Amino acid sequence: MDISLREVTKDNWLDIIHLEITKEQENYVALNSESIAESSFYPHYVNRAIYQGDEAVGFIQYYQELEENLPDEFYIAQFMVDVKHQGQGIGKIATEQVIKEMSVIPACKKITILYMPGHHAMRKFYSQFGFVVTEEDDEDGVVMELEVK
Repeated sequence: MDISLREVTKDNWLDIIHLEITKEQENYVALNSESIAESSFYPHYVNRAIYQGDEAVGFIQYYQELEENLPDEFYIAQFMVDVKHQGQGIGKIATEQVIKEMSVIPACKKITILYMPGHHAMRKFYSQFGFVVTEEDDEDGVVMELEVK
């Protein structure tokens, strides 16, 4: 499967904001447009379009935890695959690629994710990459971490 991560640019950002998720997923995933807009205020935010061949099929955003004074920790803030492309293994390949991309950044020693209560499919999904639960709260969500160095 020809899956790649590409920079979000002025040439493809509209494709990224038009990607869709299911109604149920709307409770757990931010809008891509909001994530892209937020990154304009934080230059250390990294936006990656997920492509299958030449078609945009998903979006990942990550950043270094500078605001939390945790420079060796990187956070996957947004991750989604368009509803028409879910269940095909695209998310798994894209996650492997983004973990590899972050792991080669010298400062990155840990990658974290947070999923909201009720979105427990994410625990199984991230566990397959070695992420482990480090915090769990019925209101604030579940934090999972992956040690990379």
